Formats: sequence, structure tokens, C-alpha cells
Amino acid sequence: MNPGDLDQKLIFEIPSGGKDDDGFPILEPSTYTTAWGALKTLKGSSFFSSARENLQNNRVFTIRYQKRLMEDVRPKGMKVLWRGIPHDIESIDNDDGKNFTMTVVLKAVS
Repeated sequence: MNPGDLDQKLIFEIPSGGKDDDGFPILEPSTYTTAWGALKTLKGSSFFSSARENLQNNRVFTIRYQKRLMEDVRPKGMKVLWRGIPHDIESIDNDDGKNFTMTVVLKAVS
């Protein structure tokens, strides 16, 4: 992976209304972690298949592996800010199970 390709900042936020690890209420959104990623632009057949399945607002990023973003570790209901726009997490996958990179699929909240 070329570190120069990781030029998109993703901010993973815990929404307000829940409780933190110590049981105190979360009154405003707080940053869980940040990651720098590479945006993958959909081209060719993947672009047309996503349009057919109404996934036009999905964005695919490649980030460095972070254990705290795995499904069983991260908090439920987390949002991601990319360029100040909130996104829902569609999936976060450990690429090839090698703990080197992760693929993050986000959907813009409208």
C-alpha cells in the first residue's frame, strides 16, 4: 500500500444518546477513532451493477487495519464523517484476513 494514496480523512463518531464504557450518558457525538483512507471510484461493470442495485450513494475506502473497527469491537450505531457529511456504515471488512488493510463501505445519509 502506498501511504500517499491515503488522502481521505474518515472520522468515526459515537452518536449522542448512548452510554460510554463507564456507564455515563453521552450528551454529544464523540470521536471514536480517525483513519486515513483511499477512495475507490466505481468504474465499468461495478458502476453499472451498483446503479442497478440503487447503491449510487455508496463510497468504498481502503484504510489501514484497526482492531477497534472490527464488528465485535466497535460500538453499535456509529456514524462516519467524510468531508463533513455523515455516512452510515454498510460494512467494514478485514481484507484477506491478514490484518493489514480494511475495506470500508459507507452510505451517505440523506
